[in-house]
Amino acid sequence: DTRAGPLQTYFWRRRLDPDVLDADEVRMHPSLGYWDEGRCIRRYPAMLARIVDPSGRTRTLHRTYLTRDGLKAPVHSPRKLMPVETGIRLSGGAIRLFPPSPVLGIAEGIETALAVRLATGMPVWSAVCASLLARFAPPPDTRRLVVWAARDLSGAGEAAARDLRSRLLKRGIAVDIRLPAGPIPPGAKGLDWADVWAVRASRRLEDRAVA
Repeated sequence: DTRAGPLQTYFWRRRLDPDVLDADEVRMHPSLGYWDEGRCIRRYPAMLARIVDPSGRTRTLHRTYLTRDGLKAPVHSPRKLMPVETGIRLSGGAIRLFPPSPVLGIAEGIETALAVRLATGMPVWSAVCASLLARFAPPPDTRRLVVWAARDLSGAGEAAARDLRSRLLKRGIAVDIRLPAGPIPPGAKGLDWADVWAVRASRRLEDRAVA
């Protein structure tokens, strides 16, 4: 949809092709209010993705606020979750970007999941953050889970991946952990597979330009 220009540009800036995404799972709101301390500060284009629980029920929406030219909005928290209904827990849930498969990938961010999909062809879901990654529950037909973990200064991404593997191995599910080789770039908080993909894609473009 031409009205989704800001979101399309956001992905293309990161060398990601958004056309492979399921429009039932990821959409764009043209002018979503950004609220802080009880008041709407401003409206921005926003990427919306639904988080579903292990049974497939939608529990909340993840929002990524953007500018018209496809950058993250200049706000304190450009990524936010919609409030969750009282008594509802997000443990085990994920953003199901692609249909489930016996071999399934899981990553933290939407961008990382999409980067791995483009690089490998594997269906990869987004757990949103490290804490939800550690508590992720794959669908019943999953026999092997590949955790595309982030390498960050805090170690939270790798720790969450190890916790997830330890829990799922007890259920008889094979789990592989994949970490980007590193090192973490100077001044960055971490390195994920979306960063790796962007660097490789840029190099390919440079090679083609030289050729």
